[in-house]
Amino acid sequence: MVRTKDGKKMSKSTPETAVDPLEAIDKYGTDALRLSMIVGQSPGHDMRLFDEKVAGYRNFCNKLWNIARYIEGKVGDSYSGGKARPEFAADYWILNRLQETTDQVSKHLEKYELGPAYELIYHFIWDDFADWYIEVSKVQYNKDILTYVLEIILKVTHPFAPFVTETIWDTLKWEDTLLISSKWPEVKKVDKQKAQDFEDI
Repeated sequence: MVRTKDGKKMSKSTPETAVDPLEAIDKYGTDALRLSMIVGQSPGHDMRLFDEKVAGYRNFCNKLWNIARYIEGKVGDSYSGGKARPEFAADYWILNRLQETTDQVSKHLEKYELGPAYELIYHFIWDDFADWYIEVSKVQYNKDILTYVLEIILKVTHPFAPFVTETIWDTLKWEDTLLISSKWPEVKKVDKQKAQDFEDI
């Protein structure tokens, strides 16, 4: 059952309690509505749906968009893609975190545990990649790692936010395929001691 923010039953007899999906899509985007309805849910339990919740997921989609714009601006349109070649401690750290996250997300998705899978993606993108690695990249710049991690992020986020991820993928000048038809990523393992060096920092 879908309930309001304060737990009341959402019904057509009291339309002021309802969230109109079409209005929510116009206001916040399809991916934001999709995320608000699948994340944090478990079978057999009621869910709460309200504007602030949908708006929160819109902020995540905006964050993903801004990350992609930053990286595209750094590497330029002439970039043709490359392999993950770590140089700095932060490179090893982000690749190690990416590998751990992707492995855990895959395990959750195999068991149809969408909520925990998304939580891992969210914290990796927002906390590890945006708050740490991108900030470090402004001092220690490695375009191969930036683009590699962005590509993997788009692949693992695609099942949850297909529209924004496909749109971002389409704007990448170094990609000429559809994201939906790309293979699920297999992230290479890296030297964990070098990754730990940055973790200690």
